[in-house]
Amino acid sequence: MSPRGTTVWLAALVLLLGCSSAQPEGAKAPDASAAQQQESPVGTLAKGEPQTPLPVEADDARLGEDTAEVTLVAFLDYECRYCREAFGVLLELRKKYDAQTLRIVFKHLPLEGHALAIPAAIAGQAVADEAGPDAFVEFSRLVFEQQAAISYVNLAAWAEQVGVQRAVYNEAVSAETTLAEVATDARLAMRRGAAGTPTLFVNGRLIESAPGLADLVLVVDEERKQMQATPGTWAARYAARVKGNADSSLAAALLAEDPDDYRVPVSGSATLGNPSALVTLVVFTDFQCPYCKRADVTLHELLARHPGEIRLVFKHLPLPFHPSARPAARLAEAARKKSGDAAFFALSRELFDKSPELGADSLIELGGRHGLEQKAVELAISGGDPELEHRIDADLELADDVEAAGTPHMFINGKRIAGARPLEHFEAIFALEKRRAEQRVAKGVSPARVYDELQAGALQPGAPKAITPPPVQAESPTRGPVLAKVTIHVFSDFQCPYCRQAELTLLELEAAYPGKLRIVWHDRPLDFHPLALPAARAGREANRQGGLAAFWKFHAKMFGLDAAAAEVSRPELLAHAKALGLDVPAMEKAIDSGASDAIIERDIDLATSLGFQGTPAFVIGRYALTGARDLRHFKRLVDLSLAEPAPAAR
Repeated sequence: MSPRGTTVWLAALVLLLGCSSAQPEGAKAPDASAAQQQESPVGTLAKGEPQTPLPVEADDARLGEDTAEVTLVAFLDYECRYCREAFGVLLELRKKYDAQTLRIVFKHLPLEGHALAIPAAIAGQAVADEAGPDAFVEFSRLVFEQQAAISYVNLAAWAEQVGVQRAVYNEAVSAETTLAEVATDARLAMRRGAAGTPTLFVNGRLIESAPGLADLVLVVDEERKQMQATPGTWAARYAARVKGNADSSLAAALLAEDPDDYRVPVSGSATLGNPSALVTLVVFTDFQCPYCKRADVTLHELLARHPGEIRLVFKHLPLPFHPSARPAARLAEAARKKSGDAAFFALSRELFDKSPELGADSLIELGGRHGLEQKAVELAISGGDPELEHRIDADLELADDVEAAGTPHMFINGKRIAGARPLEHFEAIFALEKRRAEQRVAKGVSPARVYDELQAGALQPGAPKAITPPPVQAESPTRGPVLAKVTIHVFSDFQCPYCRQAELTLLELEAAYPGKLRIVWHDRPLDFHPLALPAARAGREANRQGGLAAFWKFHAKMFGLDAAAAEVSRPELLAHAKALGLDVPAMEKAIDSGASDAIIERDIDLATSLGFQGTPAFVIGRYALTGARDLRHFKRLVDLSLAEPAPAAR
């Protein structure tokens, strides 16, 4: 089985189209390429070819009759070693069937990480355009046989060897048309669920691995029987077979990425569409995200295709590096607060239209056009309306619970689909979920209750989960009231930049909850931070010499909380000791002797027992948290802890 590439190199293809950098060294700029002189524009179907989810196009290299009972479409990458093996299997497969039984269609899928995959694909396409399918197959054989020798020079030489003159080749590979043909193949592969190479489709049936000859024979024979058993013209039989296979294959491929159902409550959120629709699509989005902007167009196209069949639920996920995203979300919620869900969605479309230009002036102007007074807009976008802040924070917490880490992020009846996907991906999951919902209705569930029924037992893997908090040991440095309602155990590393960031967040947290928090320090020096263990020893020595006051002052200096960065080199540790009036020779001895290592090892063992492998990590009340999270993540767990019954005396 081949490893799966995760990203189609479409961005690179677009870049190449803009700069035409795919031409080989020494190629002259053409007046008009041979590819541009073809009669058929890019994307034109082959003669007599019906429209299917896997179109066979006039520019595709293909072997066999166009009306063959079985069509195998192969997406290949010339630098992929598994494609080299698959290509050989395809040539053997061809020998087993006549041209009226099997048609093999070759398409390109150059993958990220293969530096010469795009130039090689362009060269192969140029050969197919200029010399036909047999020359393409021979060229591909040469490339795969000499895969390690792929270069611009050799690609041109192999093309010439199969009959494409150098001048013709240079013009063809330099043509934007040729690159567009390759890009069209790659986009099609992405739309149909291909994540790597080789990817094969047999009458639309997706085969993702590198199958053996016997496996392919079984599939081809089965598809031939299905075609022969179906009445009608070849075009009608073939189109129906490909559509059925392709749709089910795409749904299966998407579910293979994540088969689980996620619990995504919809109450309190803006909703568009039939409230009793059998399919509920929840979208977590960010008004300043360019991918969300694209996804918004796709989702509204999906709604238009299926009127009354989809309920769209909007959730906010403004990302921290998009400074205008949260103000825009506030404005949309302000419109909803004043005029309802219809006003929310009307304004949201305009926000996406203007995105990413969503400065305060733009938001004020948009708000005015939608009936909001300037003072109300200014209050909303500045975060001055607690009701709007609560709505957005509730969405952010839900995003954490279902692990929607980026935008856009969608859930269709609880099935995850992440990213600005093609419309075909949404259609595939929609069809699957509609059938699942219809099965519930057939069993007597009312349409209005279907979503709740499907959500029963669904997951929220990121939701806070209570654990047994560790006891506070006498040796652990602490700050805050002993009887504070919430104890926060901190597992940290003085050399870790994320731990330093987390320390600043903890200071904000303590300011937000005065007198309610007790901080407990645990050393967790990581092995790959050579200065972390000496710093941990120094902190322990500061605690031994001067107690908690000295420890926390020393701790602040090591993290550089009043400086630009952590200060934990040996000279800096000794300088901190001197500045705080500590015994410097004793500090130096403690750093070298490891006298406190037993205590530090105890903290490391405790972190391991709690499942913490990295830093920073926290136990907040009864809830674990890992990483340098935003303040809101800490506040959520503090609030949960404050709402619980008071703990027994510690």
